[in-house]
Amino acid sequence: MSINATTVTVPSSEVLPSADNEGWRSVINLWGNAGLHRVPLTLFLSMIALAAFISPSLTSTLQLDFASVASGQWWRLITGHLTHYGGDHLFWDLLMFAVLGAVCEHQHPRLFGVSVIVMSLGISATVLATCSHVSAYRGLSGIDTGLCVWFIVDQIRQSRASRDRLFAILWIAAGTILIGKLVFECATGEILFVDANGFQPLVQSHLAGATFGVMFASIAIYVRRLKR
Repeated sequence: MSINATTVTVPSSEVLPSADNEGWRSVINLWGNAGLHRVPLTLFLSMIALAAFISPSLTSTLQLDFASVASGQWWRLITGHLTHYGGDHLFWDLLMFAVLGAVCEHQHPRLFGVSVIVMSLGISATVLATCSHVSAYRGLSGIDTGLCVWFIVDQIRQSRASRDRLFAILWIAAGTILIGKLVFECATGEILFVDANGFQPLVQSHLAGATFGVMFASIAIYVRRLKR
C-alpha cells in the first residue's frame, strides 16, 4: 500500500513578512528576475519535482519505495520527497517549498543544502521506524514543515533583534498556530488544508520535519553568534 505525506499549506499569518527582514522582502524578486541564481538548489529541486510528476517512469525511479531501499537503492531516501501522487498534492507541496526554500536558502546559503539532505533522510527514517505498514512514500510536506519552522524562528529572532515587538508577537502567534495544527493532526490523524482523498497522510513526517526545523534554526543562531 502506497502512503504519502501531504503538504503543509501555511495560513497567511504564517508568511507575513517582517518589516526589517531584507531577505524575506527580496524573495518576491528571487522568483521573478536574475535573483534566481541566489537559490539554485531550490530551483533545481523544484524542477526535478515537476519532471517527476510529468514522467511516471521517473516517479517510479525516485519515489521512496522501502523494498527498493532495502535492495540497495539508497537514493530514494532523499529523492522520494520530490515525487507526488496528483496535481493537487504537487501544487501545494511545491508552492510551499518554492517559497520557503527560496527564503531559507537566500538567508542561509551554506546551511540550506545540508538541511535538505538531513531533513530528507531523517523524515524517511522516521516513516520507516514508526509506520511499519508503509511500503512507499511521496511528498515534500515534511520538508515544508521543517522549512516553515526554521523560517518562523528566523523571523522571531530578527524581530526581537530589531526590537520590533509587533512583528515578534505576530510571528510567535504564527508559530503557535503551526504547533496547534500539528497537535490537531496528531490527535485526529487528519491533515488540515489538504484534500487527502486517494491516499493516507502521515502526521509522523510533519512532526519529524518540525523537529529538524527547530534543530537547523538553532544551528543557524549558534553560528551567527560565533561570527560576532
